[in-house]
Amino acid sequence: MQRGFYFDQARCTGCFACSVACKDMHNTPAGPAKWMQIKYREAGEYPNLFVSHQATPCYHCANPVCSFVCPNDAISKREQDGVVVVDREKCRCAEPCGIIDVASMGGGYTYGESTAPCQAACPAGLHAPAYIALIAKGKNREALELIRRHMPLPSVCGRICVAPCETACSRSGLDEPVAIMALKRFAHDNTPYEAPERVTQTDGRKVAIIGSGPAGLGAAYDLIRMGYGVTVFEALPVVGGMLAVGAPTYRVSREALQKDIDYIEALGVEIRTNAAIDLGQGLDSLLAEGYGAALLAVGAHRAAKQAVPGADLQGSMVGTTFLRDVNLGKVIEVGKTVVVIGDGNTALDCARTARRLGAETVRMLFRKGSFEEAAGHEDEKHQALEEGVLFEPGQSLTRILGDGGGVTSIEAVSVVGPMFDKDGRRYYETVAGTEKTTSADTVIFAIGQSPDLTGLPAGGEITQAGNGTIGTDPETMMTGRPGIFAAGDSFDLAGSVVHAIASGQRAASFIHRFLQGDVLQVRAKPVVQASDIVVNIPAGSPKQPRQAERMRPVAERLSSWDEVSLGFDAEAAVAEAKRCLNCAGHLCKDACAYSSPQFDIEPGAKMQKCDLCYDRWESGRKPICVEACPPRALDAGTMEELTAKYGPSHDAVGFVYSPAQKPSILSKRKQRGAGSPK
Repeated sequence: MQRGFYFDQARCTGCFACSVACKDMHNTPAGPAKWMQIKYREAGEYPNLFVSHQATPCYHCANPVCSFVCPNDAISKREQDGVVVVDREKCRCAEPCGIIDVASMGGGYTYGESTAPCQAACPAGLHAPAYIALIAKGKNREALELIRRHMPLPSVCGRICVAPCETACSRSGLDEPVAIMALKRFAHDNTPYEAPERVTQTDGRKVAIIGSGPAGLGAAYDLIRMGYGVTVFEALPVVGGMLAVGAPTYRVSREALQKDIDYIEALGVEIRTNAAIDLGQGLDSLLAEGYGAALLAVGAHRAAKQAVPGADLQGSMVGTTFLRDVNLGKVIEVGKTVVVIGDGNTALDCARTARRLGAETVRMLFRKGSFEEAAGHEDEKHQALEEGVLFEPGQSLTRILGDGGGVTSIEAVSVVGPMFDKDGRRYYETVAGTEKTTSADTVIFAIGQSPDLTGLPAGGEITQAGNGTIGTDPETMMTGRPGIFAAGDSFDLAGSVVHAIASGQRAASFIHRFLQGDVLQVRAKPVVQASDIVVNIPAGSPKQPRQAERMRPVAERLSSWDEVSLGFDAEAAVAEAKRCLNCAGHLCKDACAYSSPQFDIEPGAKMQKCDLCYDRWESGRKPICVEACPPRALDAGTMEELTAKYGPSHDAVGFVYSPAQKPSILSKRKQRGAGSPK
């Protein structure tokens, strides 16, 4: 028999009488270490404030992930009644169960607010230590559910993320960073796909998103979970933006990308392909159709050639067009010798793709002075070397030579630098007498990209910034036209998938605030920089080598478009997950779907944990908190009794519960009263 609580936010005043009665009844020590939060929220402007006190107590989940991640085995689920309990002697409570040195950080920073460096460095804010702890326990499904709270594209970001989390990983101070990206992929690839429940649209307004790249999908993922109707308009015949037409399949398979897209569509997001939207009249039409706001997430698909003689010859092309044509199945003849101009990830993708198209010689020319200085991801650079790509640093293209049939050769010169002029502008100095001509059949430029803003009306409310992006307020991401926002590369040219996702999610939060009349949340969580977090690795911590991902043999790569990295097997994944140092501790707090556990430093504080007062049920009485609540905001009974009395449960807006993790608390959300902001 499943018992639980009914909670009416409209009656709750946040008086804590329930908490006081609980402490008195069970003789628990004073202190803030507890499994319930009261959140105070304000919306609107004075004097028409809408105030809400929202309690988030323990939901006694059927599958409590907090019990899986606790390193002290202090949390368990009682077999006789299903109540999640805490062993107060095993729980460290307010004492650190991580290794962050809060005392040396100052600024009123408390251990209960601690964040691991990897989480602080992640633009999307993923709780890496918590899902890594779940993987270490073999709980891959639960790990994926935790990842999906903040990450709409776990399969993609488990393959091609720039992984700032690994750069910040504290384990680097001991041996090597934890392979966080590969562990994310393992959790996804080793969990059978299950379509989520469709989110009920609780807000009548709709949002239009222009572009289905990582920024657009990131925004759609959050907005649909906020209860809005969401339609994504994609100009291309495929969904995914640069993920579909820029990233080669040997880096991220189309099957992996499609799983992420299927999940987002299953939530209720409508995606229309071959649906280009004009940035002038097209936006006018969308707003006239009833869309309350629109997000421009058009990416950076426009690339330019270097201004050198011969750049317009047949066989001279830009990298974005080259990769898009290959990904869309067009037949591309590159000849025997290909020269790629550039040193970033797009240049690497072009070079490795050219090898797979049959080029015998592929050379990458760039002005930086060494292979190590090349901007591309280290793993991608070394894989390119393994596949026969030649790196030629310290070279600058001067002209492309050809005949009536197209490109025949290039001329390049050695350069040194970078140097800076009196205005601080960077340049490279040519080395006299080093000009050299070499044969080439194809030249591919991969030297930078910008948004394609074709159709943007000149002199209108939406403008173009000096760097080619859409002109916006950097704080709100809104353009000069109210209700029209921008995100991703069209906002700031951040360039990476995870930054684009985070940008889209940030834009979604501002769109939500715009549609709600500028909703404000009091006491916003402070931002902590990864570099400011002090971690003291315990003396004597053993060194453990980083597990190596399985890789497709080099001999098989050039004849196949299949993924090069094959990820971890189960044994390697568990071993790698156990390398995590759990810097921040309090994994239960991060793993909890309801953010119920809260901690603070107070001497003598011990964890108090609701056990539903089962001893009182036997005598026909309800839990002490129910009897103590002055406004009668609480009730308790079997779930069948509560459902019959109050109706079905109201799942929290913005979170999708898995079938295995239903709440055992029925929550009636507070409704806005007369005169409150719409």
